[in-house]
Amino acid sequence: MSSRQKTPKKPKAAKEAEKHARQLATSTVLKNVSRAAAMLLIAGIASPVSQLNLSPVYGSIPSSLHHQRTMTFTAIGALIGRKGLKRYVSADLAAYIAVISYWAPVIQFLLFPFSTKLGIEHGPLIIESLTYYPLLFLSLYAAADLLDTIDLSHFNLPASIGEIVIPTASYFTVSSIAKLSNASIPNILGTSLYFTRIGFQMLLASSAAFIAPSRVVLLAFPAILHTLWANPHHPSSHGFQLANSTLWSNQNYTLLARQESITGYVSVLESHTDNAFRLLRCDHSLLGGEWLVTPEAYKKGQRQRESIFAVFVLLEAVRLVEPVLKTDIEPLSDSQKSALVIGLGIGTAPNAMIAHGINTTIVELDPVVHHYATKYFNLSPNHTAVIDDAVTYVKSKSVTNPASFEYIIHDVFTGGAEPVFLFTTEFMTGLHALLKDDGVVAINYAGDLSLGSTRLVLNTIHAIFPACRLFRDSPTSETHAPGEPDFINMVVICVKNDHGLGKEAVKFRSPRPEDFLESIARHNFLVPKEELEVEYEYVKADEGGRVMGRDDVGELEKYHKEGAVSHWKIMRTVLPDGVWESW
Repeated sequence: MSSRQKTPKKPKAAKEAEKHARQLATSTVLKNVSRAAAMLLIAGIASPVSQLNLSPVYGSIPSSLHHQRTMTFTAIGALIGRKGLKRYVSADLAAYIAVISYWAPVIQFLLFPFSTKLGIEHGPLIIESLTYYPLLFLSLYAAADLLDTIDLSHFNLPASIGEIVIPTASYFTVSSIAKLSNASIPNILGTSLYFTRIGFQMLLASSAAFIAPSRVVLLAFPAILHTLWANPHHPSSHGFQLANSTLWSNQNYTLLARQESITGYVSVLESHTDNAFRLLRCDHSLLGGEWLVTPEAYKKGQRQRESIFAVFVLLEAVRLVEPVLKTDIEPLSDSQKSALVIGLGIGTAPNAMIAHGINTTIVELDPVVHHYATKYFNLSPNHTAVIDDAVTYVKSKSVTNPASFEYIIHDVFTGGAEPVFLFTTEFMTGLHALLKDDGVVAINYAGDLSLGSTRLVLNTIHAIFPACRLFRDSPTSETHAPGEPDFINMVVICVKNDHGLGKEAVKFRSPRPEDFLESIARHNFLVPKEELEVEYEYVKADEGGRVMGRDDVGELEKYHKEGAVSHWKIMRTVLPDGVWESW
Protein backbone atom coordinates (compact mmCIF):
# COMPACT_ATOMS: atom_id res chain seq x y z
CA MET A 1 0.00 0.00 0.00
CA SER A 2 1.09 3.55 -0.70
CA SER A 3 2.09 5.56 2.33
CA ARG A 4 0.32 8.62 0.83
CA GLN A 5 -3.28 9.11 1.84
CA LYS A 6 -5.86 9.63 -0.88
CA THR A 7 -7.71 12.97 -0.97
CA PRO A 8 -11.24 12.36 0.04
CA LYS A 9 -13.74 13.01 -2.69
CA LYS A 10 -16.27 15.78 -2.25
CA PRO A 11 -19.84 14.64 -1.96
CA LYS A 12 -21.79 14.97 -5.17
CA ALA A 13 -24.16 17.48 -3.57
CA ALA A 14 -21.23 19.71 -2.60
CA LYS A 15 -19.89 19.61 -6.16
CA GLU A 16 -23.25 20.58 -7.56
CA ALA A 17 -23.57 23.42 -5.07
CA GLU A 18 -20.11 24.74 -5.99
CA LYS A 19 -20.90 24.51 -9.68
CA HIS A 20 -24.17 26.34 -9.17
CA ALA A 21 -22.38 29.04 -7.18
CA ARG A 22 -19.86 29.54 -10.00
CA GLN A 23 -22.62 29.72 -12.58
CA LEU A 24 -24.54 32.19 -10.44
CA ALA A 25 -21.44 34.33 -9.98
CA THR A 26 -20.73 34.24 -13.73
CA SER A 27 -24.34 35.10 -14.50
CA THR A 28 -24.23 38.03 -12.08
CA VAL A 29 -21.02 39.34 -13.62
CA LEU A 30 -22.43 39.07 -17.14
CA LYS A 31 -25.63 40.79 -16.06
CA ASN A 32 -23.67 43.60 -14.42
CA VAL A 33 -21.40 43.99 -17.45
CA SER A 34 -24.44 44.17 -19.75
CA ARG A 35 -26.10 46.83 -17.58
CA ALA A 36 -22.87 48.79 -17.35
CA ALA A 37 -22.37 48.61 -21.12
CA ALA A 38 -25.94 49.86 -21.67
CA MET A 39 -25.34 52.82 -19.33
CA LEU A 40 -22.13 53.72 -21.12
CA LEU A 41 -23.95 53.44 -24.43
CA ILE A 42 -26.62 55.88 -23.24
CA ALA A 43 -23.98 58.32 -21.96
CA GLY A 44 -22.13 58.17 -25.28
CA ILE A 45 -25.20 58.72 -27.47
CA ALA A 46 -26.43 61.50 -25.18
CA SER A 47 -23.32 63.55 -25.97
CA PRO A 48 -24.19 64.48 -29.60
CA VAL A 49 -27.91 64.54 -28.72
CA SER A 50 -27.21 67.24 -26.14
CA GLN A 51 -25.26 69.23 -28.72
CA LEU A 52 -28.07 68.89 -31.26
CA ASN A 53 -30.56 70.36 -28.79
CA LEU A 54 -28.34 73.39 -28.25
CA SER A 55 -27.55 74.07 -31.91
CA PRO A 56 -30.82 75.88 -32.90
CA VAL A 57 -30.20 78.40 -30.11
CA TYR A 58 -26.41 78.60 -30.02
CA GLY A 59 -25.20 77.07 -33.28
CA SER A 60 -23.31 73.80 -33.58
CA ILE A 61 -19.78 75.18 -33.22
CA PRO A 62 -20.38 77.56 -30.27
CA SER A 63 -22.24 74.73 -28.51
CA SER A 64 -19.15 72.56 -28.72
CA LEU A 65 -16.59 75.09 -27.43
CA HIS A 66 -16.30 73.57 -23.95
CA HIS A 67 -18.12 70.28 -24.52
CA GLN A 68 -15.29 67.78 -24.98
CA ARG A 69 -13.06 69.28 -22.29
CA THR A 70 -15.85 69.37 -19.69
CA MET A 71 -16.92 65.89 -20.69
CA THR A 72 -13.40 64.64 -19.92
CA PHE A 73 -13.28 66.42 -16.54
CA THR A 74 -16.70 65.02 -15.61
CA ALA A 75 -15.62 61.49 -16.51
CA ILE A 76 -12.41 61.78 -14.49
CA GLY A 77 -14.37 63.08 -11.50
CA ALA A 78 -16.85 60.20 -11.70
CA LEU A 79 -14.27 57.44 -12.14
CA ILE A 80 -11.55 58.60 -9.81
CA GLY A 81 -13.61 60.25 -7.09
CA ARG A 82 -16.33 57.63 -6.80
CA LYS A 83 -14.68 55.62 -4.01
CA GLY A 84 -14.50 58.70 -1.84
CA LEU A 85 -18.07 59.65 -2.73
CA LYS A 86 -19.38 56.24 -1.68
CA ARG A 87 -19.05 57.32 1.93
CA TYR A 88 -21.63 60.02 1.41
CA VAL A 89 -23.64 58.95 -1.61
CA SER A 90 -25.62 55.80 -2.22
CA ALA A 91 -23.96 53.44 -4.68
CA ASP A 92 -27.28 52.77 -6.41
CA LEU A 93 -27.65 55.96 -8.43
CA ALA A 94 -28.52 54.31 -11.76
CA ALA A 95 -32.24 55.02 -11.32
CA TYR A 96 -31.59 58.77 -11.38
CA ILE A 97 -30.09 58.62 -14.89
CA ALA A 98 -33.59 58.31 -16.35
CA VAL A 99 -34.90 61.13 -14.15
CA ILE A 100 -32.19 63.54 -15.31
CA SER A 101 -32.72 62.51 -18.94
CA TYR A 102 -36.46 63.18 -18.76
CA TRP A 103 -35.89 66.58 -17.16
CA ALA A 104 -33.27 67.69 -19.72
CA PRO A 105 -35.81 69.06 -22.29
CA VAL A 106 -37.59 70.98 -19.51
CA ILE A 107 -34.37 72.58 -18.26
CA GLN A 108 -33.40 73.54 -21.81
CA PHE A 109 -36.86 75.01 -22.40
CA LEU A 110 -36.58 77.11 -19.20
CA LEU A 111 -33.04 78.35 -19.90
CA PHE A 112 -33.20 79.04 -23.65
CA PRO A 113 -35.06 82.37 -23.13
CA PHE A 114 -31.95 83.55 -21.25
CA SER A 115 -29.56 82.58 -24.05
CA THR A 116 -28.43 86.15 -24.67
CA LYS A 117 -27.86 86.89 -20.98
CA LEU A 118 -25.99 83.61 -20.50
CA GLY A 119 -23.87 84.46 -23.53
CA ILE A 120 -22.36 82.49 -26.37
CA GLU A 121 -19.22 81.54 -24.45
CA HIS A 122 -20.84 80.16 -21.28
CA GLY A 123 -24.50 79.58 -22.13
CA PRO A 124 -24.05 76.09 -23.60
CA LEU A 125 -21.72 75.11 -20.74
CA ILE A 126 -24.23 76.22 -18.10
CA ILE A 127 -27.13 74.38 -19.74
CA GLU A 128 -25.15 71.15 -20.20
CA SER A 129 -23.94 71.39 -16.59
CA LEU A 130 -27.59 70.95 -15.59
CA THR A 131 -28.48 68.33 -18.21
CA TYR A 132 -25.82 66.24 -19.93
CA TYR A 133 -22.89 66.34 -17.51
CA PRO A 134 -24.93 65.02 -14.52
CA LEU A 135 -26.19 62.23 -16.78
CA LEU A 136 -22.61 61.41 -17.81
CA PHE A 137 -21.39 61.51 -14.19
CA LEU A 138 -24.10 59.15 -12.92
CA SER A 139 -23.74 56.77 -15.88
CA LEU A 140 -19.99 56.36 -15.34
CA TYR A 141 -20.40 56.22 -11.56
CA ALA A 142 -23.04 53.48 -11.72
CA ALA A 143 -21.29 51.56 -14.52
CA ALA A 144 -18.01 51.50 -12.57
CA ASP A 145 -19.76 49.98 -9.55
CA LEU A 146 -21.24 47.24 -11.70
CA LEU A 147 -17.90 46.53 -13.38
CA ASP A 148 -16.17 46.18 -10.02
CA THR A 149 -17.63 42.67 -9.86
CA ILE A 150 -15.21 41.58 -12.59
CA ASP A 151 -12.30 39.64 -11.09
CA LEU A 152 -9.09 40.82 -12.76
CA SER A 153 -6.78 38.77 -10.53
CA HIS A 154 -6.32 35.95 -13.03
CA PHE A 155 -4.78 38.48 -15.48
CA ASN A 156 -1.86 38.93 -13.04
CA LEU A 157 -1.99 42.70 -13.39
CA PRO A 158 -0.21 44.93 -10.87
CA ALA A 159 -2.66 46.39 -8.37
CA SER A 160 -2.11 49.96 -9.61
CA ILE A 161 -2.80 48.93 -13.22
CA GLY A 162 -5.83 46.89 -12.27
CA GLU A 163 -7.43 49.89 -10.57
CA ILE A 164 -7.32 52.05 -13.71
CA VAL A 165 -8.22 49.42 -16.34
CA ILE A 166 -11.98 49.61 -15.84
CA PRO A 167 -12.21 53.44 -15.49
CA THR A 168 -10.02 53.92 -18.57
CA ALA A 169 -12.01 51.39 -20.60
CA SER A 170 -15.28 53.02 -19.48
CA TYR A 171 -14.24 56.50 -20.59
CA PHE A 172 -12.81 55.18 -23.87
CA THR A 173 -16.15 53.42 -24.50
CA VAL A 174 -18.22 56.56 -23.87
CA SER A 175 -15.90 58.73 -25.97
CA SER A 176 -15.89 56.26 -28.88
CA ILE A 177 -19.67 55.88 -28.83
CA ALA A 178 -20.05 59.68 -28.76
CA LYS A 179 -17.87 60.05 -31.86
CA LEU A 180 -19.65 57.26 -33.74
CA SER A 181 -23.07 58.66 -32.80
CA ASN A 182 -22.06 62.15 -33.83
CA ALA A 183 -21.23 60.82 -37.31
CA SER A 184 -24.28 58.58 -37.72
CA ILE A 185 -27.20 60.38 -36.02
CA PRO A 186 -27.47 63.19 -38.65
CA ASN A 187 -28.16 60.54 -41.30
CA ILE A 188 -31.38 59.45 -39.55
CA LEU A 189 -32.35 62.73 -37.90
CA GLY A 190 -35.91 63.68 -38.71
CA THR A 191 -36.86 60.34 -40.27
CA SER A 192 -39.37 59.68 -37.46
CA LEU A 193 -40.78 61.30 -34.33
CA TYR A 194 -38.32 59.31 -32.22
CA PHE A 195 -35.29 60.29 -34.30
CA THR A 196 -35.54 63.98 -33.51
CA ARG A 197 -33.71 66.12 -30.97
CA ILE A 198 -36.25 65.72 -28.18
CA GLY A 199 -37.26 62.30 -29.47
CA PHE A 200 -33.72 61.02 -28.88
CA GLN A 201 -33.73 62.52 -25.37
CA MET A 202 -36.95 60.72 -24.51
CA LEU A 203 -35.69 57.46 -26.01
CA LEU A 204 -32.49 57.61 -23.97
CA ALA A 205 -34.46 58.38 -20.81
CA SER A 206 -36.83 55.47 -21.40
CA SER A 207 -33.87 53.16 -22.06
CA ALA A 208 -32.26 54.23 -18.79
CA ALA A 209 -35.53 53.59 -16.93
CA PHE A 210 -35.69 50.10 -18.45
CA ILE A 211 -32.10 49.28 -17.47
CA ALA A 212 -32.51 50.44 -13.88
CA PRO A 213 -36.23 50.16 -13.01
CA SER A 214 -37.16 52.02 -9.84
CA ARG A 215 -39.96 54.02 -8.27
CA VAL A 216 -37.60 56.97 -8.45
CA VAL A 217 -38.71 57.43 -12.07
CA LEU A 218 -41.99 58.83 -10.71
CA LEU A 219 -40.03 62.03 -10.14
CA ALA A 220 -39.84 62.39 -13.92
CA PHE A 221 -43.59 62.34 -14.58
CA PRO A 222 -44.02 66.15 -14.40
CA ALA A 223 -41.15 66.51 -16.88
CA ILE A 224 -42.67 63.97 -19.26
CA LEU A 225 -46.03 65.77 -19.18
CA HIS A 226 -44.35 69.13 -19.76
CA THR A 227 -42.38 67.85 -22.76
CA LEU A 228 -45.45 66.31 -24.36
CA TRP A 229 -47.91 69.15 -23.71
CA ALA A 230 -46.10 72.40 -22.98
CA ASN A 231 -42.80 72.30 -24.89
CA PRO A 232 -42.91 74.02 -28.32
CA HIS A 233 -39.71 72.23 -29.28
CA HIS A 234 -41.45 68.85 -29.24
CA PRO A 235 -41.74 67.71 -32.89
CA SER A 236 -45.49 67.07 -32.80
CA SER A 237 -48.41 68.96 -34.31
CA HIS A 238 -49.26 70.21 -30.82
CA GLY A 239 -45.67 71.40 -30.30
CA PHE A 240 -45.85 73.15 -33.69
CA GLN A 241 -49.01 75.00 -32.60
CA LEU A 242 -47.35 76.00 -29.31
CA ALA A 243 -44.33 77.38 -31.16
CA ASN A 244 -46.58 79.37 -33.49
CA SER A 245 -48.63 80.70 -30.60
CA THR A 246 -45.46 81.94 -28.87
CA LEU A 247 -43.94 83.42 -32.03
CA TRP A 248 -47.14 85.20 -33.01
CA SER A 249 -47.95 86.70 -29.62
CA ASN A 250 -44.40 87.70 -28.66
CA GLN A 251 -42.59 88.34 -31.96
CA ASN A 252 -45.27 88.77 -34.66
CA TYR A 253 -43.84 85.83 -36.63
CA THR A 254 -45.39 82.67 -38.02
CA LEU A 255 -43.71 79.30 -38.36
CA LEU A 256 -44.77 77.83 -41.72
CA ALA A 257 -42.83 74.58 -41.57
CA ARG A 258 -40.03 72.87 -39.69
CA GLN A 259 -38.09 69.65 -40.06
CA GLU A 260 -34.94 68.21 -38.54
CA SER A 261 -32.62 67.00 -41.26
CA ILE A 262 -29.08 66.06 -42.17
CA THR A 263 -27.71 69.62 -42.03
CA GLY A 264 -29.62 70.74 -38.93
CA TYR A 265 -32.95 72.12 -37.77
CA VAL A 266 -34.55 73.60 -40.91
CA SER A 267 -37.58 75.88 -40.73
CA VAL A 268 -39.51 78.49 -42.70
CA LEU A 269 -40.49 81.69 -40.89
CA GLU A 270 -42.62 84.62 -41.93
CA SER A 271 -42.86 88.06 -40.36
CA HIS A 272 -46.11 90.01 -40.20
CA THR A 273 -45.28 93.68 -40.54
CA ASP A 274 -45.62 96.27 -43.28
CA ASN A 275 -42.22 95.11 -44.53
CA ALA A 276 -43.07 91.43 -44.33
CA PHE A 277 -40.55 88.80 -45.30
CA ARG A 278 -40.06 85.03 -45.40
CA LEU A 279 -36.88 83.27 -44.27
CA LEU A 280 -35.31 79.84 -44.51
CA ARG A 281 -33.45 78.95 -41.33
CA CYS A 282 -30.98 76.17 -40.55
CA ASP A 283 -29.98 75.92 -36.86
CA HIS A 284 -28.68 79.37 -35.82
CA SER A 285 -28.19 80.63 -39.38
CA LEU A 286 -30.21 81.89 -42.32
CA LEU A 287 -30.02 80.27 -45.74
CA GLY A 288 -31.90 83.06 -47.46
CA GLY A 289 -34.95 85.27 -47.37
CA GLU A 290 -37.40 87.24 -49.50
CA TRP A 291 -39.36 90.43 -49.07
CA LEU A 292 -43.03 89.63 -49.66
CA VAL A 293 -45.32 91.69 -51.85
CA THR A 294 -47.45 93.43 -49.23
CA PRO A 295 -49.83 96.34 -49.99
CA GLU A 296 -47.24 98.70 -48.50
CA ALA A 297 -44.47 97.22 -50.67
CA TYR A 298 -46.69 97.34 -53.74
CA LYS A 299 -47.20 101.08 -53.24
CA LYS A 300 -43.41 101.47 -53.35
CA GLY A 301 -43.21 99.71 -56.70
CA GLN A 302 -42.42 96.11 -55.67
CA ARG A 303 -44.14 93.64 -57.98
CA GLN A 304 -42.44 90.38 -57.07
CA ARG A 305 -40.65 88.77 -54.16
CA GLU A 306 -37.19 90.23 -53.73
CA SER A 307 -34.10 88.79 -52.12
CA ILE A 308 -33.34 90.27 -48.71
CA PHE A 309 -29.64 89.51 -48.98
CA ALA A 310 -27.60 91.26 -51.64
CA VAL A 311 -24.97 88.51 -51.78
CA PHE A 312 -27.31 86.02 -53.47
CA VAL A 313 -28.03 88.50 -56.27
CA LEU A 314 -24.35 89.41 -56.59
CA LEU A 315 -23.56 85.75 -57.35
CA GLU A 316 -25.54 86.14 -60.60
CA ALA A 317 -22.84 88.52 -61.86
CA VAL A 318 -21.10 85.49 -63.42
CA ARG A 319 -23.38 86.13 -66.41
CA LEU A 320 -21.96 89.63 -66.83
CA VAL A 321 -18.29 88.63 -67.10
CA GLU A 322 -17.05 89.30 -70.61
CA PRO A 323 -15.03 86.73 -72.59
CA VAL A 324 -11.32 87.26 -72.03
CA LEU A 325 -10.44 86.96 -75.72
CA LYS A 326 -12.55 88.73 -78.34
CA THR A 327 -13.42 86.58 -81.37
CA ASP A 328 -15.58 86.85 -84.45
CA ILE A 329 -17.54 83.79 -83.37
CA GLU A 330 -21.13 84.57 -82.46
CA PRO A 331 -21.46 84.16 -78.66
CA LEU A 332 -23.78 81.47 -77.37
CA SER A 333 -27.22 82.44 -76.23
CA ASP A 334 -28.22 81.71 -72.62
CA SER A 335 -30.36 78.81 -73.77
CA GLN A 336 -27.21 77.12 -75.11
CA LYS A 337 -25.33 77.47 -71.82
CA SER A 338 -25.16 75.40 -68.64
CA ALA A 339 -24.72 76.36 -65.01
CA LEU A 340 -23.80 74.40 -61.90
CA VAL A 341 -25.04 75.67 -58.53
CA ILE A 342 -23.47 74.11 -55.41
CA GLY A 343 -25.57 74.88 -52.35
CA LEU A 344 -29.21 75.86 -52.84
CA GLY A 345 -30.44 78.07 -50.00
CA ILE A 346 -33.81 79.45 -51.09
CA GLY A 347 -32.79 79.28 -54.75
CA THR A 348 -32.33 82.98 -55.61
CA ALA A 349 -29.32 82.52 -57.91
CA PRO A 350 -30.41 79.26 -59.58
CA ASN A 351 -33.89 80.68 -60.19
CA ALA A 352 -32.27 83.56 -62.06
CA MET A 353 -30.15 81.18 -64.15
CA ILE A 354 -33.28 79.19 -65.01
CA ALA A 355 -35.25 82.37 -65.81
CA HIS A 356 -32.57 83.30 -68.36
CA GLY A 357 -33.03 79.91 -70.04
CA ILE A 358 -29.73 78.43 -68.80
CA ASN A 359 -29.64 74.66 -68.32
CA THR A 360 -29.10 74.56 -64.54
CA THR A 361 -27.92 71.75 -62.28
CA ILE A 362 -28.30 72.17 -58.50
CA VAL A 363 -26.25 70.10 -56.06
CA GLU A 364 -27.74 70.23 -52.56
CA LEU A 365 -26.93 67.89 -49.69
CA ASP A 366 -30.14 68.37 -47.71
CA PRO A 367 -33.41 67.12 -49.28
CA VAL A 368 -35.45 69.22 -46.82
CA VAL A 369 -33.76 72.42 -48.01
CA HIS A 370 -34.61 71.51 -51.61
CA HIS A 371 -38.21 70.69 -50.66
CA TYR A 372 -38.73 73.94 -48.73
CA ALA A 373 -37.08 76.03 -51.46
CA THR A 374 -39.55 74.53 -53.93
CA LYS A 375 -42.65 74.77 -51.74
CA TYR A 376 -42.15 78.09 -49.97
CA PHE A 377 -39.74 80.07 -52.20
CA ASN A 378 -40.95 79.14 -55.70
CA LEU A 379 -37.84 77.32 -56.84
CA SER A 380 -38.45 76.56 -60.50
CA PRO A 381 -38.83 72.84 -61.29
CA ASN A 382 -36.90 73.38 -64.55
CA HIS A 383 -33.57 72.19 -63.24
CA THR A 384 -31.59 69.03 -62.64
CA ALA A 385 -31.55 68.31 -58.90
CA VAL A 386 -28.65 66.32 -57.44
CA ILE A 387 -29.32 65.57 -53.76
CA ASP A 388 -25.82 64.47 -52.86
CA ASP A 389 -22.53 65.47 -51.35
CA ALA A 390 -20.89 68.07 -53.62
CA VAL A 391 -17.42 66.59 -53.08
CA THR A 392 -18.56 63.24 -54.45
CA TYR A 393 -20.43 64.84 -57.36
CA VAL A 394 -17.61 67.15 -58.46
CA LYS A 395 -14.96 64.44 -58.16
CA SER A 396 -16.95 62.10 -60.38
CA LYS A 397 -18.33 64.66 -62.85
CA SER A 398 -14.96 66.37 -63.42
CA VAL A 399 -13.56 63.04 -64.64
CA THR A 400 -16.51 61.75 -66.65
CA ASN A 401 -17.79 65.07 -68.05
CA PRO A 402 -15.15 67.81 -67.87
CA ALA A 403 -15.75 71.24 -69.42
CA SER A 404 -19.52 70.96 -68.89
CA PHE A 405 -20.46 74.39 -67.57
CA GLU A 406 -20.10 78.02 -68.57
CA TYR A 407 -21.00 79.12 -65.03
CA ILE A 408 -20.47 77.71 -61.55
CA ILE A 409 -21.96 79.24 -58.40
CA HIS A 410 -20.49 77.98 -55.13
CA ASP A 411 -22.54 78.98 -52.06
CA VAL A 412 -22.29 76.65 -49.07
CA PHE A 413 -21.62 78.89 -46.08
CA THR A 414 -23.82 78.39 -43.00
CA GLY A 415 -23.64 78.78 -39.26
CA GLY A 416 -20.38 80.65 -39.01
CA ALA A 417 -18.41 77.92 -40.73
CA GLU A 418 -18.08 76.22 -44.07
CA PRO A 419 -17.87 72.59 -45.17
CA VAL A 420 -14.08 72.57 -45.24
CA PHE A 421 -13.69 69.95 -47.97
CA LEU A 422 -15.53 72.26 -50.39
CA PHE A 423 -12.67 74.77 -50.16
CA THR A 424 -9.68 72.51 -50.73
CA THR A 425 -7.32 72.59 -53.69
CA GLU A 426 -8.74 69.23 -54.77
CA PHE A 427 -12.30 70.55 -54.87
CA MET A 428 -11.30 73.78 -56.60
CA THR A 429 -9.36 71.75 -59.16
CA GLY A 430 -12.54 69.77 -59.81
CA LEU A 431 -14.52 72.99 -60.37
CA HIS A 432 -11.77 74.24 -62.69
CA ALA A 433 -12.05 71.05 -64.73
CA LEU A 434 -15.84 71.34 -64.94
CA LEU A 435 -15.69 74.84 -66.43
CA LYS A 436 -15.44 75.41 -70.15
CA ASP A 437 -12.43 77.37 -71.38
CA ASP A 438 -14.21 80.73 -71.08
CA GLY A 439 -16.07 79.68 -67.90
CA VAL A 440 -16.61 81.77 -64.78
CA VAL A 441 -17.04 80.77 -61.14
CA ALA A 442 -18.56 82.83 -58.30
CA ILE A 443 -17.80 81.71 -54.73
CA ASN A 444 -19.64 83.08 -51.70
CA TYR A 445 -17.54 83.23 -48.56
CA ALA A 446 -18.34 84.89 -45.25
CA GLY A 447 -15.59 85.83 -42.87
CA ASP A 448 -13.18 88.42 -41.60
CA LEU A 449 -10.29 89.32 -43.89
CA SER A 450 -8.07 89.71 -40.84
CA LEU A 451 -8.55 86.05 -39.88
CA GLY A 452 -6.14 83.35 -41.01
CA SER A 453 -9.07 81.20 -42.12
CA THR A 454 -10.19 83.77 -44.69
CA ARG A 455 -6.66 84.28 -45.99
CA LEU A 456 -6.21 80.51 -46.28
CA VAL A 457 -9.42 80.07 -48.30
CA LEU A 458 -8.71 83.00 -50.63
CA ASN A 459 -5.16 81.82 -51.31
CA THR A 460 -6.47 78.32 -52.05
CA ILE A 461 -9.00 79.66 -54.56
CA HIS A 462 -6.40 81.82 -56.27
CA ALA A 463 -3.91 78.94 -56.42
CA ILE A 464 -6.30 77.17 -58.82
CA PHE A 465 -7.98 80.11 -60.57
CA PRO A 466 -5.45 82.57 -62.00
CA ALA A 467 -7.61 85.68 -62.08
CA CYS A 468 -10.10 86.68 -59.39
CA ARG A 469 -11.81 89.80 -58.09
CA LEU A 470 -13.30 90.08 -54.62
CA PHE A 471 -16.44 92.07 -53.73
CA ARG A 472 -18.20 92.51 -50.43
CA ASP A 473 -21.99 92.72 -50.44
CA SER A 474 -22.25 95.90 -48.36
CA PRO A 475 -20.02 98.73 -47.18
CA THR A 476 -18.42 98.73 -43.76
CA SER A 477 -20.91 99.80 -41.12
CA GLU A 478 -20.51 103.33 -39.79
CA THR A 479 -20.69 101.90 -36.27
CA HIS A 480 -17.85 99.49 -36.94
CA ALA A 481 -14.91 100.43 -34.75
CA PRO A 482 -11.36 100.07 -36.07
CA GLY A 483 -9.74 96.89 -34.83
CA GLU A 484 -13.05 95.09 -34.29
CA PRO A 485 -13.83 91.95 -36.33
CA ASP A 486 -15.32 92.83 -39.72
CA PHE A 487 -17.38 89.75 -40.52
CA ILE A 488 -18.70 90.20 -44.06
CA ASN A 489 -20.29 88.35 -46.94
CA MET A 490 -18.05 88.41 -49.96
CA VAL A 491 -18.15 87.01 -53.47
CA VAL A 492 -15.01 85.89 -55.28
CA ILE A 493 -15.48 85.93 -59.07
CA CYS A 494 -12.84 84.10 -61.11
CA VAL A 495 -12.29 83.10 -64.73
CA LYS A 496 -10.89 79.73 -65.73
CA ASN A 497 -8.23 81.18 -68.07
CA ASP A 498 -6.82 84.68 -67.82
CA HIS A 499 -4.50 84.43 -70.85
CA GLY A 500 -1.82 86.27 -68.91
CA LEU A 501 -3.98 89.28 -68.06
CA GLY A 502 -4.32 88.53 -64.36
CA LYS A 503 -7.29 90.11 -62.57
CA GLU A 504 -7.78 92.42 -65.57
CA ALA A 505 -9.33 89.40 -67.26
CA VAL A 506 -12.38 89.73 -64.97
CA LYS A 507 -14.42 92.49 -66.59
CA PHE A 508 -18.17 92.99 -66.51
CA ARG A 509 -20.31 94.06 -69.44
CA SER A 510 -22.99 96.68 -69.03
CA PRO A 511 -26.26 95.05 -68.01
CA ARG A 512 -29.21 94.92 -70.37
CA PRO A 513 -32.82 95.40 -69.20
CA GLU A 514 -33.51 91.67 -69.44
CA ASP A 515 -30.64 90.94 -67.02
CA PHE A 516 -32.61 92.49 -64.17
CA LEU A 517 -35.66 90.22 -64.58
CA GLU A 518 -37.83 93.22 -63.57
CA SER A 519 -36.39 92.93 -60.07
CA ILE A 520 -35.61 95.88 -57.76
CA ALA A 521 -32.95 93.86 -55.91
CA ARG A 522 -31.14 93.10 -59.17
CA HIS A 523 -31.21 96.74 -60.18
CA ASN A 524 -29.51 97.50 -56.86
CA PHE A 525 -27.08 94.59 -56.43
CA LEU A 526 -26.53 92.63 -59.65
CA VAL A 527 -23.62 94.71 -60.98
CA PRO A 528 -20.52 94.52 -58.73
CA LYS A 529 -19.70 97.99 -57.43
CA GLU A 530 -16.16 99.27 -57.64
CA GLU A 531 -16.46 100.92 -54.23
CA LEU A 532 -17.24 97.50 -52.71
CA GLU A 533 -14.30 95.76 -54.33
CA VAL A 534 -11.75 94.49 -51.82
CA GLU A 535 -8.13 94.74 -52.85
CA TYR A 536 -6.66 91.53 -51.56
CA GLU A 537 -3.03 90.54 -52.03
CA TYR A 538 -2.82 86.87 -52.90
CA VAL A 539 0.41 85.17 -51.92
CA LYS A 540 1.47 82.45 -54.34
CA ALA A 541 2.47 79.08 -52.98
CA ASP A 542 5.99 79.36 -54.39
CA GLU A 543 6.32 82.68 -52.55
CA GLY A 544 5.31 81.28 -49.17
CA GLY A 545 1.53 81.50 -49.49
CA ARG A 546 -0.40 78.78 -47.71
CA VAL A 547 -3.05 76.73 -49.46
CA MET A 548 -5.34 74.00 -48.17
CA GLY A 549 -5.46 70.45 -49.47
CA ARG A 550 -7.63 67.63 -48.11
CA ASP A 551 -4.99 66.78 -45.54
CA ASP A 552 -4.86 70.37 -44.27
CA VAL A 553 -8.53 70.98 -43.44
CA GLY A 554 -7.76 70.92 -39.73
CA GLU A 555 -5.99 74.24 -40.25
CA LEU A 556 -9.25 75.86 -41.38
CA GLU A 557 -11.32 74.16 -38.67
CA LYS A 558 -9.10 75.76 -36.02
CA TYR A 559 -10.48 79.15 -37.03
CA HIS A 560 -14.13 78.10 -36.92
CA LYS A 561 -14.57 79.15 -33.30
CA GLU A 562 -13.90 82.83 -34.03
CA GLY A 563 -16.04 82.87 -37.15
CA ALA A 564 -18.94 81.01 -35.56
CA VAL A 565 -19.03 83.24 -32.49
CA SER A 566 -19.04 86.38 -34.66
CA HIS A 567 -21.75 84.90 -36.86
CA TRP A 568 -23.92 84.08 -33.81
CA LYS A 569 -23.73 87.66 -32.60
CA ILE A 570 -24.65 88.96 -36.06
CA MET A 571 -27.63 86.63 -36.33
CA ARG A 572 -28.95 87.95 -33.01
CA THR A 573 -29.14 91.40 -34.61
CA VAL A 574 -30.95 90.08 -37.69
CA LEU A 575 -33.81 88.36 -35.84
CA PRO A 576 -35.15 88.83 -32.30
CA ASP A 577 -33.78 86.52 -29.61
CA GLY A 578 -37.22 84.99 -29.09
CA VAL A 579 -37.37 83.76 -32.69
CA TRP A 580 -34.10 81.85 -32.35
CA GLU A 581 -35.06 80.51 -28.92
CA SER A 582 -38.53 79.31 -29.90
CA TRP A 583 -37.30 77.11 -32.77
